[in-house]
Amino acid sequence: MKQLLDKLAQAMGQLDHLGQEEFVALVGEALEDYPDLGWELGPDPVDDQRLRLSLAVRNAPEFRERAAASGLLPLVGDGWEIGLGVPPRNGPIYLEAQAGDEVLAIDGELMGWQMRASDDMVDLVVGIPPGPLRQLGQAELEELAEIFAQGELGELNMMDHVNSVSVEQIEALSRDWPSLATLRAGFADAFPACAYAEWLRGSRS
Repeated sequence: MKQLLDKLAQAMGQLDHLGQEEFVALVGEALEDYPDLGWELGPDPVDDQRLRLSLAVRNAPEFRERAAASGLLPLVGDGWEIGLGVPPRNGPIYLEAQAGDEVLAIDGELMGWQMRASDDMVDLVVGIPPGPLRQLGQAELEELAEIFAQGELGELNMMDHVNSVSVEQIEALSRDWPSLATLRAGFADAFPACAYAEWLRGSRS
């Protein structure tokens, strides 16, 4: 574990002097023995002046447990951090999807959500309103909902608190189906000890 983090820290320390391909190659070499780990580099959502190398652990739960037990993460350097789990995205709830020959511009704020209790976790249901999204098939809509959910809540919260993500058709946003723009605050209220809880409460207010 320490050897891996030393290699990643070395790559982060050289980031200003490396081209993109060189940095990707260094990180790939460091993760060579960890095929289930992914990674993402971007601004930290809480402090956008700090670059965060996030180790994607959704397919590597055993690594997550070992890393957490080691106490070595997060690893903080000069203007950067290495941490577990891809964080929530600090940006609009928006993406584009292909529907046949058409590219759909999808505004997530027009979609609704519900959380339904499932033991000590929740089943997250994303509400699909009338409109162009109805052109997509069930599997595509579920994939879309999963992308939006992880972007809003972050990888660790999805692993720890969300049992499943599904979709249902709705007539419109309502008290029962509030906008996805309110999901973060609602989730933090339901799981006050969750990752990024304070930031989730205020990030879309």
